[in-house]
Amino acid sequence: MSTKPNSGGDDFEIVDPSKIEFVRRGRKTNLDPKVLNAVKGLAKGQTLAIRMLAVDPASPDFRNEKAKVSAQIRKACENAGHKKHRINWTAQGVPCVTV
Repeated sequence: MSTKPNSGGDDFEIVDPSKIEFVRRGRKTNLDPKVLNAVKGLAKGQTLAIRMLAVDPASPDFRNEKAKVSAQIRKACENAGHKKHRINWTAQGVPCVTV
């Protein structure tokens, strides 16, 4: 059973979270082994330009593609054991990661 808050009509409902099946947030990142191996080889203070993951800045999907590539790089850094890293992008759309 649920109760409805006074405001909002049918828009809101208090529910029992144990009776709801939740899904994971976001999408799964695809991790390229070549990127992982390249990131593993970085020493603290080094910067790696990853040209194979370049994104066209003039593309209408630039922001989405940049987010996908950044997620892949973050996952590679995490798997490589780099707890601190920074991702920067060149004007040509090449991602660069600094550990």
